[in-house]
Amino acid sequence: MTAIDIPEVQKFVSSIPPFAHLNAFEMSQLLLGVSMLYVRQGQTLQLSDKAATVHLIRRGACEIRTAKGGLVDQIADGECFGMSTLLEQNPQGLQVIALEDSLVYRFDKARFEERLDKNEAFGLFFEHTLHNRLRKVSRTQSHELASPALQLSTPITHIMTQNLVLASPNETVQAIALRMTEARVSSILVVEEKRLQGIVTDRDLRSRILAVGGSADSLVRDVMTENPVVLLNDALVMQAQTLMSESNIHHLPIVDDDHRAVGMLTAADLLRHQELSPLLLIKQINRQQSLEGVAVVCKQWPTLMINLVITDMKSVDVGKVLATLSDNLTRRLIELALEKLGPAPMDFQFLVFGSQAREDQSLGSDQDNALMLEREPTVEESQYFANLSDYVCQGLAACGIRLCPGNIMASNPEWRKTKAQWQNTFSSWIRNSTPADLLHASIFFDIRCIYGQEDDLMDVIRNMLSEVSKNSVFLATMTRGAIASKPPLGFFRHFLLESSGEHKHQLDLKHQGLALINDLARLYGLSCQTYRISTLDRLEQALKEKKVSKDTARNLMDAWEQLNELRLGTQCSHWQSLGDVSSYLDPKDLSPLERKQLKTTFSMIADAQEMAQQNFLRGFS
Repeated sequence: MTAIDIPEVQKFVSSIPPFAHLNAFEMSQLLLGVSMLYVRQGQTLQLSDKAATVHLIRRGACEIRTAKGGLVDQIADGECFGMSTLLEQNPQGLQVIALEDSLVYRFDKARFEERLDKNEAFGLFFEHTLHNRLRKVSRTQSHELASPALQLSTPITHIMTQNLVLASPNETVQAIALRMTEARVSSILVVEEKRLQGIVTDRDLRSRILAVGGSADSLVRDVMTENPVVLLNDALVMQAQTLMSESNIHHLPIVDDDHRAVGMLTAADLLRHQELSPLLLIKQINRQQSLEGVAVVCKQWPTLMINLVITDMKSVDVGKVLATLSDNLTRRLIELALEKLGPAPMDFQFLVFGSQAREDQSLGSDQDNALMLEREPTVEESQYFANLSDYVCQGLAACGIRLCPGNIMASNPEWRKTKAQWQNTFSSWIRNSTPADLLHASIFFDIRCIYGQEDDLMDVIRNMLSEVSKNSVFLATMTRGAIASKPPLGFFRHFLLESSGEHKHQLDLKHQGLALINDLARLYGLSCQTYRISTLDRLEQALKEKKVSKDTARNLMDAWEQLNELRLGTQCSHWQSLGDVSSYLDPKDLSPLERKQLKTTFSMIADAQEMAQQNFLRGFS
């Protein structure tokens, strides 16, 4: 034990939640009897008797392990441990080991218990912390879901090269070759006014200069690869690997929203990083020569998603990974259909809608898709695309992505249209704004092309946004639809649960939560000049264009992430216990603090709906 300076302790403790919310009297009572320990690296702390209390790390780092040595958590300055010993007598046998020499505050056990009893918010905080830690213990001890580290869920910003070697289009080949040699890199990015224009690689210098007897005085603009394949800097390593594999490239420039180069990713970077991961599932899918083979591979899908969740991947990234898998699965089925039916009689695009387009898929997501045809087909051509669409849609169902209950699929002839017909369809929905139109708009306005040239779709989207911007009545009507369903909170902030049926006394996290945020984000997204697809991107864009206040946008983003994480965890639990998927949750399964946070989340959605009503319904009430 070390002598302690109470004012210094108070200064530090007062800056850390939840201590910061104690009043002066509560703080003074809590700090009576506090002591400080010096813990050497590698030392295991004994938390028994009077030492079975909460500790706060002043400086240093510790790890929490199970009795069998499984890693539960790593904590550092400003974090606490000892909740399990104080609140539950540590039935899991957790151990705390110093990772480095550390200074730790130990609170008096009786006085800390008194604060827990007399300050509800204070007690709920530590109960919630304990709940999360025990959830990690459960994951650590799980054997049936043991999986390799899914390194490909890492953001590309973590492994890309940020110290870029740049050139201008008007430099000579000799100058950039010298610079590449000095920097020991195999490529150089060509920029003009900070925007990426092209790339020159070692291969380019060999094939476009040396092999053809070119001059070292040739200009970069004459040998560079213009408009190279790029990836935005918010992508995952998995997406980068997939893109590089599909494009057969070894150098991938990373850009920001303004197309400014911010990083470079090479095949060597990926090889150093690669471990067994979702990408292997994609490779297995692409190797299959039959629908039956693809379906067998896709049986791994639920286990993969559960692994993504239990490795604490962010919920937004889980959606991206599953959407990437769905995209690749769909493309492979299209390729198999083309092999079976013969070449397509015209160019076409395969479009996806809803959660796959937004990249927030989960277990149990159904398929929403369509075709865009180059021109009006003949009778024979119509039959060809009917056969292709049926093969793909039934194939997706055989692989675990269920058929759309509303028949919004390419196998439905109503959703096989030419570019002009799609433009007319969107225009009709925007002009008429009937309930059926709004239902379609809520699905079809989340749209992405995953097979074929994307340019035609972008023309349709630009035309759609132009019409929306001229039609305030449509946005007002969409707003009424977006706010018609309310979060499940009663007047006295109690949950409004299902009153009957299979899910009696449960909450529907999808339709009563996430869908409400998706609707609001789509509304703001359609009001923006720049079209975004994912819910979080739409809210970011609306904030950037000042279509929504910072508080509303951030609250909705936080609410979406919390609900999505809760839904994914709920789906995994249902799958593990019942072999089925459900987004319904019994609030009793949550801790008191989690229930309180969920109510706050629903309140934020309700507040955002009121703000949308003010923004888009003025003059249309």
